[in-house]
Amino acid sequence: MNGRNILFIMLLCILTTNTQKTTAQALKALMARQTGIIEGKAEQNSRKETCCNFYNNDWCDYYLCCRNDKAYNLHPGKNTLFVAPDKSKIYNPAKEEFQYRYYRGIFPKKFNIETPYALPVKNGVRTAWRTDRHETKKTLCFKIEKEDTVYATRGGILCKIPSSRFILIYHPDHTFAAYIGIRDKFVKPGDDVRTGQAIGIAGQDNISISFFFLDKNKFEASADMGYPYSHFVPTFRTDRGDVRPVERKFYRVVTDDALIMQDMSKKEQKKYLKHK
Repeated sequence: MNGRNILFIMLLCILTTNTQKTTAQALKALMARQTGIIEGKAEQNSRKETCCNFYNNDWCDYYLCCRNDKAYNLHPGKNTLFVAPDKSKIYNPAKEEFQYRYYRGIFPKKFNIETPYALPVKNGVRTAWRTDRHETKKTLCFKIEKEDTVYATRGGILCKIPSSRFILIYHPDHTFAAYIGIRDKFVKPGDDVRTGQAIGIAGQDNISISFFFLDKNKFEASADMGYPYSHFVPTFRTDRGDVRPVERKFYRVVTDDALIMQDMSKKEQKKYLKHK
């Protein structure tokens, strides 16, 4: 980034708040940008240098994409993108046309479609999925009774979202799982959850989940940078092994210790086994 862009960057990220939909295309509304999540500020450090700081007020990573400049990964908290020396002349580029946008997530480096997930119902119970026809993006609608408990399909951290009817979990490999149709939640944004943990109560018959990630290929292939996410059907651990389940076919849930601990550090694994 050069000095021509620093002041303009401080003014970007003026957003509009979208009303959360609870019917068709709920996932699209869920991923809408929220006011105040990303904040850009021009601040001075102890050496009186002007810093371009971006504050990520969420618990997941974000990708800041500058059409006429560079792109940056924004981790939770303070991110210093550029430092201008004291008394340097910084041109205000606001008279020129620049476009900056940000998106949830960053490009996965170690995404593996074979990584096993848990099915979202109680261990030992049978369930099946079908495609949710209300969503324009690939979303799996799992068989579950209203008021049954919903379980995390994979461990991660809860993101901030604009509706109480959804849960969004950010996984260690930078993929997401969006749970649609939650009534009562047992978790809140910022909580770390583990695979198979109870996270809420189904507010309707069946529970819809979409698994997705920020796709670098979609950025490179689309000049207007439209919807840059790819959705997928994970591999699930079942009584028939780790399989990519066939639509409308029933499988029995197997949420074992190996699955629960797969994303844990050795220290976390030791603590889990000690207290299980």
